[in-house]
Amino acid sequence: MNYLYIYLILLAYFLIWYVIAQVKKNNGLVDIAWGMGIVVSAVSSLILGDQYTITGLIVTGLTIIWGLRLSLYLFKRNFNKEEDFRYQNFRKKWKTHVKLKALLYVFLTQSIFSYVIALPIILTNLISNKTFDMVSIILVSLGALIFFIGFIFEVLADHSLQRFKKDPSNKGKIMKKNVWKFSRHPNYFGEATLWWGIGIATLGTMNIISFIGLISPLIITYLLLYVTGVPLLEKKYKTNLAYQAYASKTSIFFPLPPKK
Repeated sequence: MNYLYIYLILLAYFLIWYVIAQVKKNNGLVDIAWGMGIVVSAVSSLILGDQYTITGLIVTGLTIIWGLRLSLYLFKRNFNKEEDFRYQNFRKKWKTHVKLKALLYVFLTQSIFSYVIALPIILTNLISNKTFDMVSIILVSLGALIFFIGFIFEVLADHSLQRFKKDPSNKGKIMKKNVWKFSRHPNYFGEATLWWGIGIATLGTMNIISFIGLISPLIITYLLLYVTGVPLLEKKYKTNLAYQAYASKTSIFFPLPPKK
């Protein structure tokens, strides 16, 4: 039953954000809800599991660091801004019953997807396993190291882009400095990398089903590379000559030295 309780808690969380989004007339606020939604599942599973293993505590701690930072960053950036172009396009496509469709296709769908992504963390906290041997130490430590590499990369990308956009003289220009010099989508690279860190850390449970922990980074990496991340932004800037010049020299995802 704990699995159901965790989802119901998560669903309630997303429904609160749905109400806020309708008041603000901005369904893009679901992006703010995303990070802390994973945290809600992680913390609730830790409490309901009532085991507090070293692996569970570390994995939950990494999740809190990621989710809290991401949601606060997006809250500051997006809460009082107009709806993101992706959700504006949804409105145009739906035409009628927009609020109902937003509930079903955005917030309810996101709650289910959030639960699936958080499932390895949930299993880590709910499945009984007190073992923490040398292999567990290595896996958890390696996962934490990879997590922080990705986390730092994502923070640098977000912070430098935010500063760039705040400068009026940069309006219409393309960000090419800091980590953006080595990747056109360093924030997405950081996101995928830190999730590989979390996935590897969950393997520290040394349980027969612990390999489920790799589902989350696989899904997230696939989506960022081929569905909702890189493709949408590349399509948006396909007619921007400055961006195309930047793209001709800069790696699309994995950080590499720029071409001369």
